[in-house]
Amino acid sequence: MIQALLPLLQPAIEKTLDLIPDPKAKEKARAQMVAEVAKAEGTFRDFVVQYEGAAKDVHISIQILRGTVRPVLTYFLAGAFIYGFLTRNVSDEAMEMLWQLNLLSLGFWYGERAMKNLGLDFGKKKKKD
Repeated sequence: MIQALLPLLQPAIEKTLDLIPDPKAKEKARAQMVAEVAKAEGTFRDFVVQYEGAAKDVHISIQILRGTVRPVLTYFLAGAFIYGFLTRNVSDEAMEMLWQLNLLSLGFWYGERAMKNLGLDFGKKKKKD
């Protein structure tokens, strides 16, 4: 999760590293930043597992509930929008709201795939030449 935020923070990190004049010290600082991010990633994962519980330790009904919340919400939003579109029994303001909620929901489900297809994979680490 934290690794996914690195591309957003990369410009600030590079500007900060540019303040270090010594190339060896700069590389050492870069390595320390990478190590700290990896440490934070592990700490965050451990916190989530401790807070929510590992999947094997959670009751099956909770696992089913966790697995169905997002798909059911997406089906409900899409169904409400289709109903409003076909019947015209819904106000324009409500249809605008449903349209925006559907964009958010579908963007959540398919946004990462669309970005990868456009060549904008933010999860990959950029290699320096």
